[in-house]
Amino acid sequence: MLESMFEWLFGSSWNLVVIQQEVIENLREFAKANHPREFSAFLGGEIQNKKLIVTRLLYQEFHSDQNSAIIKQNLPLLSGMIGTVHSHSSPNNSPSLTDLRGFSKHGQVHGILAYPYDEKSFALYDSRGKKVNFIVDSGKQ
Repeated sequence: MLESMFEWLFGSSWNLVVIQQEVIENLREFAKANHPREFSAFLGGEIQNKKLIVTRLLYQEFHSDQNSAIIKQNLPLLSGMIGTVHSHSSPNNSPSLTDLRGFSKHGQVHGILAYPYDEKSFALYDSRGKKVNFIVDSGKQ
């Protein structure tokens, strides 16, 4: 409902997701370090020229095991949080039913990085669980 209201007020918010390479690298490091437990964080960024640009990870306290990660959300309203990201300790980067419920509550995009935590095992989803295409910005022009 909130997302629909946002779109009604501001129009269609974005049509392309750009993730900075450093965000992907940090996510990979944290996922590997926490394996076999899951890692979880929020995504930070902003919308510019119809692009949703993911610029950072926003860390919060979380509790995890091999099957789940639960974030203790304590972000200020204006933190720039645009979604969530977490790892799966299996090779499956599809969202679970629990993931889908969380997607609908926390932001516009949601990443899942599955084992073995490489570039091919990362997927991005919208708040309804539909896969979203993205590009990685290495910062090199």
